[in-house]
Amino acid sequence: MYQVGTACYASASAANSATASAQSGAVVTHSGTVRIITVSSVGDDTITYNFTGLDGSVVAQTVQHTPQPCGLLTAADGLQIGWLIAAAWIATYAVLFIAHAIRGETTSNYGNA
Repeated sequence: MYQVGTACYASASAANSATASAQSGAVVTHSGTVRIITVSSVGDDTITYNFTGLDGSVVAQTVQHTPQPCGLLTAADGLQIGWLIAAAWIATYAVLFIAHAIRGETTSNYGNA
């Protein structure tokens, strides 16, 4: 799984396609000429861009690009975080319970009379 932005993709070429599509159609100045970026091919670790000038000239450039592994949270991550939060609340309650027991506060007002 590979991540581009907030989405994960099953293959490196799919992730590179998503990356390339974000650049396609952009207008840039290259060598003093206004050019439009298009994508001609996408591989697992490369993207080939074409810079088409207003006069019809084309400059191709292949860029090495390795997509990053997917790092989005999953349901298992959420479950683990939830249990950690529950454990923190239980530990807090236990410390308060022990503190009240040591002070001898056994009534329901816990010293707030």
